[in-house]
Amino acid sequence: MKNYYYQSTLKNFKNTAFRKSVLFLFILCSLIVFAGDLNAQKFLSLEQSEMEERSLEERTATKEPKFFDSKTSAQWIGLYFGVGFRKVKLQVADAVTISDSDGEANGIGFNLGYFWDEQVVEYERQISIVEHSESFTYLAESGEKLEVIQNNLWYIQYPKINRDLYLHYGTGLQFTKTRFAGTDSNDAYEDEIALAIETGVSYFVTSNLLIYYRFSLGQQLPFLSDSASNPFLKQSQLHTIYLNFFFPL
Repeated sequence: MKNYYYQSTLKNFKNTAFRKSVLFLFILCSLIVFAGDLNAQKFLSLEQSEMEERSLEERTATKEPKFFDSKTSAQWIGLYFGVGFRKVKLQVADAVTISDSDGEANGIGFNLGYFWDEQVVEYERQISIVEHSESFTYLAESGEKLEVIQNNLWYIQYPKINRDLYLHYGTGLQFTKTRFAGTDSNDAYEDEIALAIETGVSYFVTSNLLIYYRFSLGQQLPFLSDSASNPFLKQSQLHTIYLNFFFPL
């Protein structure tokens, strides 16, 4: 009877020890797994943060300013306008040639253009007041100083040379009004039409500021003018430097 009691007690002790051991191992494994999950989540979070930071740095380093984005666009569309200062050479009646290189005193130029796909249509107005060294005569009037107004319509090709520099060349019509300076009557103007060509270069200082050089040559067309037999303004040559403002559309 005594031996049976000891065997029963030993068996209960073994069962209890076994259950406690299993419970301890289960808790230990759970702690190990939980700690591993925490470390993995922390590692993944750090790695993701580092990847996002590197991606942000790469985007920041490679992104170009809006200024350069606009200037490298293959399809520019916009308006420009400005004022210009000129060197003027005019061939007038009786083979008289008048030259004036004073860009501030000989008048002023104005232009307004529409730019798209490396081509331009432009309106230009040139007002020239030039003086000859000697008096000369045209029809019944004479004088030394001339006033010439030219309203020009241009069609221009505008190929790019590099990022900021453009070549331009084109043709157009010049509608001219010429008279001796100091005459008050508008009837004194001689209305004539000339065929014109132009060429030059332009440089974008900024995305909105354009320096524009133009050489233009206008030749009077006798069959389109009132003064066909004896034109007042036979030929004009102008070197103009414009300061233009460009506005993308």
